[in-house]
Amino acid sequence: MNRPRHYSAAHLPPALLLLLPVSALSAQEVPGIAARPLSPAVVDAIPAHLDAAARQKLVASGSYSSFSAGQFSVDLCPDRAAGADITRTLSAAHPSIGIQTLVVAPMPAGLISRADRNLVLYNLLHQFRTMEGIQYYSSTHGKVRTLFTTSHVVNAPNARNILSDPRFSAIESTHDLALEQDDTTFGKNLYTVTVKGHAGGSIELTMSNVERVWWGMVPVLGADSLKLTMVIQASADGKFLYFYGNVGIRTTKVFGMEEQVRTSFYNRVIALYNWFSRQAANA
Repeated sequence: MNRPRHYSAAHLPPALLLLLPVSALSAQEVPGIAARPLSPAVVDAIPAHLDAAARQKLVASGSYSSFSAGQFSVDLCPDRAAGADITRTLSAAHPSIGIQTLVVAPMPAGLISRADRNLVLYNLLHQFRTMEGIQYYSSTHGKVRTLFTTSHVVNAPNARNILSDPRFSAIESTHDLALEQDDTTFGKNLYTVTVKGHAGGSIELTMSNVERVWWGMVPVLGADSLKLTMVIQASADGKFLYFYGNVGIRTTKVFGMEEQVRTSFYNRVIALYNWFSRQAANA
């Protein structure tokens, strides 16, 4: 197996910088929460299994990513229960490509002292319609593009009647949803979504593709071959927001397009961070 490759903002092309504010992607967008250098004490307080390189790069930039082929890693996950879930999911899925990213950014001032902060973050993660129009860097086209043209919950895989985004008065231990998204690269796809609220305060959302995913005329993913998980958690003192993204992909034969597929999904994780951070900044 290949060893995971690790990246920080210093090693990425300017267009892929994880620290890129949403406002830099589109002048019309409202800025989200930009990651920035962290003190060693803040990094040491992150409840994740960080090696020396990860600690150094989080201090330098507030973000850290790793890629792997033929294996997966969850060492950057800031919650043990969520990490165990992701490990079980990926162990069963046997991904050929693994991507993980941890971003640590200041908690929005309006959320630091709110007693219902975790519930607010929980409901923000369910605002699927606000994903419509979010921007990402397309390495294929070499420019910033719209990621999803439509994004909405549907009532069942067969009927696919559009539903409103759910809103909750309390955090549930687990529930499942069906999500349909029209993607500018991969077309319209249906996903099963599982959302969990863990006792430690973290929120975990996992998406799996229901059907085969196509890149134009090329089938790149079989059904249930994509496992994309986001974990949202506040730091123990409530001053920082941890965003963890993990993608496990079991690709079909894509004839030398593995790098493009991997980069595309990495850019999607960054776009999802920018999406969520923007919602949190305006909560």
